[in-house]
Amino acid sequence: MIETDISITINRKSDINKIEEKIIENKIRFPVYIREYEFSYQINFTSDYEEWELDTAILDCFPEYEYTADLEKGRKEIRIQISRYQSEFSTDGWGRRIENPLDETKYLVKKSAKKVEKFNPVIKVLFDDHEQYYYVNIVTGINKATEEQGFLLLDDFKTKNEDDSAYILKDKLYKSPLEAFHSGYYKIHDLVDADFSVFQEDKKKAIREVQKLPRKIIRDFINACNNSVIDDILKNLDENISFEKRTNYVTDNRVQGIIEFKKYLETSEQQLCGKNFKIRSAWSFKLPFVDVGVKYYPISIGQGKTSISKYEQIKFELSGNKIVNIVYES
Repeated sequence: MIETDISITINRKSDINKIEEKIIENKIRFPVYIREYEFSYQINFTSDYEEWELDTAILDCFPEYEYTADLEKGRKEIRIQISRYQSEFSTDGWGRRIENPLDETKYLVKKSAKKVEKFNPVIKVLFDDHEQYYYVNIVTGINKATEEQGFLLLDDFKTKNEDDSAYILKDKLYKSPLEAFHSGYYKIHDLVDADFSVFQEDKKKAIREVQKLPRKIIRDFINACNNSVIDDILKNLDENISFEKRTNYVTDNRVQGIIEFKKYLETSEQQLCGKNFKIRSAWSFKLPFVDVGVKYYPISIGQGKTSISKYEQIKFELSGNKIVNIVYES
């Protein structure tokens, strides 16, 4: 036998007669204990049945109330509390222990006023730092076959359509504006994805346009270094060019000004000319700074070029379409 301990707390003493009547009408087949306190009544009994019908009978006495298992913040008055408990050692008629024995409490509280939540029909979508706006336009509608009234969506999510001039979507007659709004929100996703693809492509074009001239200046500089044509190397340099050569992050050489840089290129210590640099594909742009990776094949004395490539980094700073700073790292 599975025994259920049922406990009912009545917090308004004037309700006791109604509850007693419902207990009697439900023909509880076991003794029912009623204790009176200063501010409440306590009813207890043990049954071999959960007596769920009693909950419904009690609720019928209080049409403006409802049961809840969770008390909200700023808790309401608990008019009646009903608890059920089954021991974890309870067994069924075959002597088998039951799984998940009952241990629950429900509260009879005043029904919450159901407020219709308002919403803004404008949906803001962020494309990076760009704000894009979409609109869920809703109009009233009627099902002519059934005379049912409701709400419809307009097939216009790009503008705030107040004159109902757009085509009406006949997918569904919604029961409330909020239901229509939720549906419209999901319907804009394909439109947003398409707009975002265009946005990304336009952004790539804009980036390519911004990077076009710096790429050309740097390519011309490196090609001139490969060809050892000093005038071409100097062509896109600022008069106050700063150059620094580093090895393992330690500065080997530093020169300032285009005249000193030209002298450096003419010395045996120079490290830029005649190496046949190949620019690697990954350019790092944080304008006015641009970092490029280069590789080349070193020349061994008496043996020509080696078969092992060497990778190095050249960092540029540009201003006014001129290179103002170069850091060559090996």
